[in-house]
Amino acid sequence: MNIFERNAKKVVVAAVFAASFSAIFVRLAEAPPMVIGFYRLTFVMPFFTVPVLGWHRKELMSISRKELGGSLLAGLFLSAHFFSWFTALQYTTVASATVICLMHPIVILGISVLIFKEKVSFKAVAGVLVAFAGTAIISGGDYSLSKEALFGDFMAFLGAFFMALYFLAGRKYRRNLSNTTYVFLVFGSCWAAFAVGMLASGASFTGYSAETFMWIFLMTLVCQIGSHALFNWCLGYVHPLYVATLENGEALIASALAAVIFGEFPTLWQWIGGIVAICGIIYYNFHEAQPVETSENKEIKRK
Repeated sequence: MNIFERNAKKVVVAAVFAASFSAIFVRLAEAPPMVIGFYRLTFVMPFFTVPVLGWHRKELMSISRKELGGSLLAGLFLSAHFFSWFTALQYTTVASATVICLMHPIVILGISVLIFKEKVSFKAVAGVLVAFAGTAIISGGDYSLSKEALFGDFMAFLGAFFMALYFLAGRKYRRNLSNTTYVFLVFGSCWAAFAVGMLASGASFTGYSAETFMWIFLMTLVCQIGSHALFNWCLGYVHPLYVATLENGEALIASALAAVIFGEFPTLWQWIGGIVAICGIIYYNFHEAQPVETSENKEIKRK
């Protein structure tokens, strides 16, 4: 076992902690969701443009139209995820938005079964039902607070939906591309989508405080690079199940940070729903990784 394998699990923990600051930075940055998304991508693009143009130009010029189109499509899904997530945080609590947005593995399951006709174990489905029950508890409690909070919950679920589409696109089109080139294309497409959104919505490119730009830049360093990039690196050394399971800790850490920084303490219903939803997601993640028992599998085992 080399030094990378020995420390990969520790890096996953650090990446989860870094991801937990995303909601905090969005709240601190006093700007519309479209502006936050545009500048978050603007700040991160140089970190991937320089390596690609310097060391991956040959690969960039040789990719197929299908790979290019798929990568750009993934970037559009990512931009929709960011916009939905940032909008959700303006209407509902950090606790509710974070837990509901973590539902993206559940959405992936639904799409895989309903559209791609993939088989899944009954235990994985049970985890899905538990997770949805937890989300229903959260949304029901939020509705009693205000209809705005319920709208925020809906936008958080949209964030999970588009994140699921982003992962599915990556699973299909990233296979023959290096991580650096793929991320460059995805982030470039995401940046272009936000640029068009800025122009179409008439959002101002200027007029925001230096503090707002500071929070967005910190979000880029801590969440985009210190979390997303590290997760991709860790997947080369640890099982995806380990990453997916620990990722659920983001909801607990983000909620604790919101309580300390904003005085935003989860309600009883949010606590109950959050615990139920996270337990369902963890249960699903574990059993989704297990092979489905089919007649072919049984025959192989007998041999």
